[in-house]
Amino acid sequence: MDQHSELKNYRHYFREHSNESSFNYTLADDIIQEFEANLFTLNKFSTIVLLSMYTPIFIIGLVGNILIIASVTADKARKSNLYFLVNLALSDLVVTVFCMPTCIGTIVYKPWVYGRVLCKFTAFVQGVAVAVSIFSMTAMSVDRYFSLQYPIRAHRESSSGQACSVIIAMWVIAGLFMGPLLYIRDVDVLQDVPFLRPMSFCIEKWPHVRDRQAYGVFLMFVVFIIPAFTIGICYGSIGRALCVIERHERVSSDGSTQRLMSRKRAARMVIILICAFMFCWFPYSVLSILADISDNGTLVSVIPFVLWLGQAHSAFNPMLYWSLNRRFRTSLHRLVSVVRITGCSSTSANNVTIPHYV
Repeated sequence: MDQHSELKNYRHYFREHSNESSFNYTLADDIIQEFEANLFTLNKFSTIVLLSMYTPIFIIGLVGNILIIASVTADKARKSNLYFLVNLALSDLVVTVFCMPTCIGTIVYKPWVYGRVLCKFTAFVQGVAVAVSIFSMTAMSVDRYFSLQYPIRAHRESSSGQACSVIIAMWVIAGLFMGPLLYIRDVDVLQDVPFLRPMSFCIEKWPHVRDRQAYGVFLMFVVFIIPAFTIGICYGSIGRALCVIERHERVSSDGSTQRLMSRKRAARMVIILICAFMFCWFPYSVLSILADISDNGTLVSVIPFVLWLGQAHSAFNPMLYWSLNRRFRTSLHRLVSVVRITGCSSTSANNVTIPHYV
């Protein structure tokens, strides 16, 4: 999270007090002590609430996504959608491991103590992971569309190599979109205040405020609006196709009705995952843009909570997999049983056959 607003407020705070006619050394010492005490926020109710909210999502996001990756990669079928599902879990795991700890740290202690490299990379990594998440769900939607509209062609042309190429392209494109963050994010030191030791803050140093706003709008389009439009077209076509199939396909012994129900469940699962992503990350994106435009203190105070909602998406996904897909629950129970019995031997893990998830 960018600390530009906090640094700006701190400098304004000291400028106001230093201009007071009654300002003296005793008053300065009191102000400095009060200021430094407020840098640690463990005694604030909002911090306690945020920490209590972050703890469960960190544990669930870490354990849940590791289990998803372990379970799905054990499937011998290696369908393209399974690769996208693993990629989605991997991006969630990246947010959990690399972004949540530093975010929690800056909530507890305001100054940035993690160095220049992490200042540049935390926002970049989070942005890339979020973009890869929506790109993965878009790829799953497009894959669903082609497998339903052109089943023979999709079956013939679908391969693990193609899926891996698409996944690599996702990460590269996301990295290019988020590349400016590596350049403009840097550590700024608050060191022009008498009697106060230098303090570092991680901020975005844009040449002009309009550049910052334009970049936020650009990310809104490429990460939210365009993928949502693509997904909407795909699932609109899928919905119409399923209605036609359901209307013309009679119950037969070849399992056609069962296949239709399976397609509906798979489509419903991906739609719910997409809605969960939008629900979690869209508020943070919108409020960040509004905070850049209006410089409203209330919006700035709300951003840590909407950022929590966005990062909580990394924990919500494993719970959604668990609740929406009975086969995934069965396969996960089977994997856990194998690990418990064999001590996680590679031979036993390779013998686990896991059904399709999406």
